[in-house]
Amino acid sequence: MPHSKQTSVKRIAAQLKGQTLHLPSLNPVLANWPTEINPHYNVLKRKVAAKIKEWITDDHVRRKAEIIDLPLFSSLWYPYASLDRLETATWYSMWIFLWDDVIEESAAPSSGITDKVSWIHQQALRYMEYHLGLSSSTAEPAPPTKYCTLFRHAAEPFRKASSLLQRRRLFEELKDYMDGCEVEQEFVRAGELPTLKEYWAHRLGTSSVHTYSALGEYMSGRSIPPEMFDRPELRELWVGINRHIVTVNDLISLKKEVLKYSFHSLVPIVMNETDADLDTVVNSLVDTLRSIGDGMEQTGSTLIALAERDHGIEGRESTEQYVRCLQTSATGNYWWS
Repeated sequence: MPHSKQTSVKRIAAQLKGQTLHLPSLNPVLANWPTEINPHYNVLKRKVAAKIKEWITDDHVRRKAEIIDLPLFSSLWYPYASLDRLETATWYSMWIFLWDDVIEESAAPSSGITDKVSWIHQQALRYMEYHLGLSSSTAEPAPPTKYCTLFRHAAEPFRKASSLLQRRRLFEELKDYMDGCEVEQEFVRAGELPTLKEYWAHRLGTSSVHTYSALGEYMSGRSIPPEMFDRPELRELWVGINRHIVTVNDLISLKKEVLKYSFHSLVPIVMNETDADLDTVVNSLVDTLRSIGDGMEQTGSTLIALAERDHGIEGRESTEQYVRCLQTSATGNYWWS
């Protein structure tokens, strides 16, 4: 793997040791976007509690599923979704959070394959392709990990309600997610920090945010005109939402990551690349959040105006709901975190 700059994680660990993180409130950054909780939250909470007991047999995995509060996650990300679609998003999130927890206990790859994670990802993609109705296979592939099976609970209602194009779009983003995870692991195994450019090249995949953006039409309850996905402004909005969520996560989780001796996040990477101190980097990332937010507001307004120009009032209304769905994923992520 080519690196424009490689440094040891230990160097940044020593630099951060004993420092105090001063994180300003991020509320003003999100002030212009909707922040609500779905009215179905309490109903969803009861349903999820029952499903965790039914589907998850391992005590440590069950505890993780309970602690992360998936009903709150979904209800903040999607405050306007119907209950059935809110459930689908929750089963999807349960899969994305838990499916790889037992990778080390999973079946060994076939002969000739030495990278177990890569093999598991390939098998998982076959499993997901089948359950999204995109496979030519008539037989269900074996899930490569125990909790990969959680995916089918989300895939079935999504498949029934979505077009072939929408299902393919989600699958392509899932492939990028898997690919990004493998790249990230290369850096982690080497004990090296990527450059900022290298980080964003795979982090936009590993965050899984683009997979949620691909679910945006389903979660908003409206399909936007397909031609909108050919517009650069829509991809710009996707990337902006992704960068926003990743930046917020990396700022909020820094203390926890340092305790785990995990430095594959924005603050250590920017410190390494710029030689700036902790406070300077944190303040610059908060400023970046403001810029991203302003850009996304402008891009969202542009998309809505284009939809009305080319597709009338119906196009405008569906695009408004879709853009709002992406915005609430950013605000919801912050409050859940």
